[in-house]
Amino acid sequence: MKFTYNWLKQYVDFDWSPQELAEKLTFAGIEVEDIVTLGGKIPEQVVIAQILSSDKHPNADKLSVCRVNDGTGERQIVCGAKNYKVGDKVPLALPGAAMGAGFTIKESKLRGILSQGMMCSAEELGLPKAEDGLLILPADAPLGKKFSEYVGPGDTVYDIEVTPNRPDWLSVIGIAREIAALTGNPLKLPADSGTGVSPGSSNKQTGETPFPLVEVEAPDLCPRYTARMIRGVKIGPSPAWLKSILEKVGLRSINNVVDITNYVLLESGHPLHAFDFNLLKGNRIIVRRAKDGEEFGAIVGSQHKLTGEMLVIADAERAVALAGIMGGQNSEINDATTDVLLESAWFLPANVRKTSKQLSLTSDSSYRFERGADIGGVIWASNRAALLIQQLAGGTIGGFVDVLAKPVEKRRVKCRYAQVNRLLGVEVPPATVKKIFTGLGLEVLEGRAPSRPSGALGHDGAWPSIEVEIPTYRVDLEREADLIEEVCRIYGVENIPAKMLPALPAVSAFDAQWDERRRVRATLNALGFHEALNQTMVSEGAVKLQNPLNAEMTALRQSLVPGLLQNLRTNVSRHQYDMRLFEIGRVFAADGKESLKLALAATGRRTTGDWERTEKSDYFDLKGALEQLGVNAEITEIPEKKAKKLDLRDAVYVAECELPARAVSEKQFVELPKFPAIVRDVALVVDEAVTHRQVLDAIERGKNLEAVALFDVFRGGSIPAGKKSVAYSLTFRAADRTLTDTEVNAAHEAIKKQLQAKLACEIRVS
Repeated sequence: MKFTYNWLKQYVDFDWSPQELAEKLTFAGIEVEDIVTLGGKIPEQVVIAQILSSDKHPNADKLSVCRVNDGTGERQIVCGAKNYKVGDKVPLALPGAAMGAGFTIKESKLRGILSQGMMCSAEELGLPKAEDGLLILPADAPLGKKFSEYVGPGDTVYDIEVTPNRPDWLSVIGIAREIAALTGNPLKLPADSGTGVSPGSSNKQTGETPFPLVEVEAPDLCPRYTARMIRGVKIGPSPAWLKSILEKVGLRSINNVVDITNYVLLESGHPLHAFDFNLLKGNRIIVRRAKDGEEFGAIVGSQHKLTGEMLVIADAERAVALAGIMGGQNSEINDATTDVLLESAWFLPANVRKTSKQLSLTSDSSYRFERGADIGGVIWASNRAALLIQQLAGGTIGGFVDVLAKPVEKRRVKCRYAQVNRLLGVEVPPATVKKIFTGLGLEVLEGRAPSRPSGALGHDGAWPSIEVEIPTYRVDLEREADLIEEVCRIYGVENIPAKMLPALPAVSAFDAQWDERRRVRATLNALGFHEALNQTMVSEGAVKLQNPLNAEMTALRQSLVPGLLQNLRTNVSRHQYDMRLFEIGRVFAADGKESLKLALAATGRRTTGDWERTEKSDYFDLKGALEQLGVNAEITEIPEKKAKKLDLRDAVYVAECELPARAVSEKQFVELPKFPAIVRDVALVVDEAVTHRQVLDAIERGKNLEAVALFDVFRGGSIPAGKKSVAYSLTFRAADRTLTDTEVNAAHEAIKKQLQAKLACEIRVS
């Protein structure tokens, strides 16, 4: 959406600079994508001149030699443009004109021919680009007048990004309404013709006859359609002010009537369409669904085949417009038009969007109707355009028809002052809230607060809430939170302190379960396992589905292992032979009982990398992983021979268990020791039945015994039958000092005595 600084100031007073305006709009939630400064620095030496003659340059094929009148006399100008003709009026830069970037116009020879100035394009003067070549001025442009005075003061063009929920911002008045709310200054709406009729559901006409009969056969797609006659108009060029505004925002001037409909669209945000009344067949307007295969020729020259889902505006014989999108060539305004039928309607956004996409046909009208135009602004836009047509094209404003499927109802929304303060985290006075709503055009329903017990007034004597009536142009305001967002925007985000409000995090049983699953995943990931996710539905199982999706998903799985085996097969088929997988998922018993389980699978080498040959994964890899999780589970080996039947190369080890209710606690950092350790070894001969655990239990840990580690088991030789030799390394360390040999030797002797007393063992080496 484009608009200009000067145009906006016609509807609301403000004293911000162009840059300040952009900042204010941005803080109010309107994203300014681009700012372009136009004119304002046109040199005084640029005047309006008229081309008197044009001849080919004798020494250059692409240049011409022109004689021009600058209002004081004739000059010779060498020109390279091709878009002019003799008699045209153009801006002429005289010698001495500083054109920017250090470039100053002066008399000089171009290919041997004297040039006494430069005829200018729009871009060279800092104006919106029109056509390639010179800027051709209207025939009534005053000869010799300073061009800066002719075009008026400089201007700034804004290009804003409008979110889909704010179609009211697709209009200059909509933007002006925001500025009015921000400044507190009143909105200055332009005059309309005052010839509208009250909304009604009848097909009533007013004014003279004959008037076309308007029939709406598809009220579901067109809840409101109005038509107005303006007779005796004279089609011609638009005045300079209108052409200038349209060109600044990127629209090409066509003629006075069409330009007015475009102008009112940009001004009010409501699309209009003007038909040549004398080209309509049968003196009728019919709003109907298109016939399948019906042909339509759009104004832009494209031909389209329509479907029965599309809405058209038709006369007695054919479609003359695509509703809400574009008019047809068969009824467009032309130089011979004298009577204009002006359409102002409201069409269902979804239908306009669908038709536009199917036909790849878009317009400024479809862009607005797709987002939800203002059904309550239909008559105002028609009145406004009718008045401008009468002023700029003459004619008489005549009959009017308003076909309304049902009365237009406005929403009412209540907003609590306490809720405003709670959500924004700052105290906003009720009077400020009311002022903001009023400034945005919301009607405050005074004295209509709902009944409540006596003494229920707020601390300031006012009702603790405010109820407003939402205007039809604000399709986004539906609930209390929407109103509070408006308070936030206009009050100013910068006025709301950035602070963290105190809050207690919600705690539930599911939170704890999720945390445990996260710990299980993290632990297994650290051990080299990758998580797999498989379908809960399988081809075979005890729990059958009544309505399966397909033949491969007829039952609920009873185990996670088949899915992991299939994952291994898939990886092996892609030459990934070394795999460790796990899955956490729900399984279903034959009775339908549901449980959450964990399954592990491993095959191939323990570590990967062609440069090292490591051992294959085995039983102990899964056992170690399960012990790390703190759970017990049966581990099953699928030997290599059976694995090959599953297209696997190596043996596979799998395990499945209930998901642990609590994983092993997370590791805690322990400070590195500051003092050295002293190590002593001890070897003892014990009965074959004595376990490693029994040896550890027999050693009473003193305060300086840091670790006990088994490093050797020996049988045979000098060791009697039924006996074995086990050797342990004992590490001694004190946290506050360096131990002496005397202290360590004493502790070591005490441990040997403990072992002999509890295990009846023989000490071999110490």
